[in-house]
Amino acid sequence: MRIRALILAPLVAAVAIVGLAPASTAAAGKTEIVRVYHEAVQPTSVQGSGVGAIRTFFIPMAVNGSAADNQYLSGTLTTLVEGMPNGQELRASNLVFVFGDEANQLVVGGVSLYAPAGATLAPGQRTIRPVLGGSGTYEGATGQVVSTNLGASGWTHIFRISTD
Repeated sequence: MRIRALILAPLVAAVAIVGLAPASTAAAGKTEIVRVYHEAVQPTSVQGSGVGAIRTFFIPMAVNGSAADNQYLSGTLTTLVEGMPNGQELRASNLVFVFGDEANQLVVGGVSLYAPAGATLAPGQRTIRPVLGGSGTYEGATGQVVSTNLGASGWTHIFRISTD
């Protein structure tokens, strides 16, 4: 046990130091924070049940505090596995955020745990998903988005992306 602690201590210290080091903006391009808000969501379509069930969404959104025409989120959630811890389901997401013009998109994917009876994440729950790419203004985007269900108050999606 003591040997494991001696081996792990330098590793933990190195990770902590690297985590505190400022990120280089020269190699990564520019980093941008994009804040998206939209009303509470109900699926526009649900096909099937259990594993393979597909929920489709479309909802207008506000970006960095401004609502505008042609800003919307569309996407699908597909149930992959039932019976996860606490009776949850594992669902894969394919989410497309459009920013005023079809040319300006951020595409998000990944998986999250959901309550089986819920169409979306439970109110108060948040998830982190990878940004798979972007186009137009967001060409070459990489990063992640933190999505939070605010219940009846809607949703926030906070993107932290890097572009060239």
